[in-house]
Amino acid sequence: MAVRKSQRRGKPCLVIDIRYTTKNGRQERFRKDAQTQSMTAAKAEEKRYMLNIARYGSPYEPGAESETPQSIPPESVKTFAEVVDEFRQTFMVTDLKITTRKGYDAVFASELLPKFGALPITQVDGRAAEELDLELTKRTLALSTRNNIQIVLRSLLRFAASRQYIPAIPANMPTLKKIGQSVLEIPTDEQVALLLDHARKSHRLSFTLMSDAGLRPNEVRALRRRDVQLRYENGEPVGGFITIRRGWSHGEIHTPKTGQREVPISPELARVLAPEMHGDREGHIATNYLGLPWGQFGLDQAFERVIHRAGLEGWSIYSLRHYAITSWLRAGIPVHVVQRMAGHVHLSTTQRYVHFLKADLEDAARKIAARGRSPSSPPANAPA
Repeated sequence: MAVRKSQRRGKPCLVIDIRYTTKNGRQERFRKDAQTQSMTAAKAEEKRYMLNIARYGSPYEPGAESETPQSIPPESVKTFAEVVDEFRQTFMVTDLKITTRKGYDAVFASELLPKFGALPITQVDGRAAEELDLELTKRTLALSTRNNIQIVLRSLLRFAASRQYIPAIPANMPTLKKIGQSVLEIPTDEQVALLLDHARKSHRLSFTLMSDAGLRPNEVRALRRRDVQLRYENGEPVGGFITIRRGWSHGEIHTPKTGQREVPISPELARVLAPEMHGDREGHIATNYLGLPWGQFGLDQAFERVIHRAGLEGWSIYSLRHYAITSWLRAGIPVHVVQRMAGHVHLSTTQRYVHFLKADLEDAARKIAARGRSPSSPPANAPA
């Protein structure tokens, strides 16, 4: 295999590894880290070396420095906007989920195309990226926003390098800024109960799927009756499982972040689900008050209305999912099982909720210590 995965200082790395025979019959081996660490770009780079071997008997053109990328002929240079156009029609379609594509498109439209669109792609280098970051800083944009813009720019430049529109990704790109973790929004049992009490009957199922089964909004929108297996005892729904097979975002069906997963159904959720299980097995089970599948923003808007009625301003719809995950941990479910139920890619994400619960316990310990209850005097006839 000419492109293989390896480890470099504990991190994954793509290595180009080619065995070939020189024109004088000598066996040689050419190895180097891929200039751009994506499989598509590494294979394109490997193909370039293979063509050179076929033409010249060496991975490099005669006279080229062994570690210096080949120059790009001026007449073949594309503009930044032209590369963005190609990027959108190829890589963004095949490699990015719809929600990520929407984010990339917003960054291109608002920040990158207005600044770099007319420039040759070869002029969008590390210095240009640093100047852009300085402008963003002066506009007092959040660190996360600045990082997102630089991530999109890097992704485009990797693509340009893989297509050989630029020799390689610029070496002096700005470093991504370290961002502290945001505070988790975890409502209490009483707040969730109040929210569900104030929700429309037709909306209560959608919110309970998030508060009890931890579904994401896009997973609620995509859920079908065939994805739900209820368990009954003495004719009453008491549990079962939900199979999360897909998400729905911006009019497109997509797979969940970590693939399919199963989540157990609580007795409370089972009681809400049972009346909705009659009908087409392919039909959407969570719908709006008109009985139609949720649109992209309908669920969020319904949530905003219900928290306003309940007097719980300031919560986001994801607080219901956060509540479900902490409830599982409080119930003693092992953290690696919670990771699978929540569909977290990394265990460290689930560990954030564990740290939140630890803070709860520490706060409880402080309150107990601060009660200041004086020990009662022992009875006169108590043994010494």
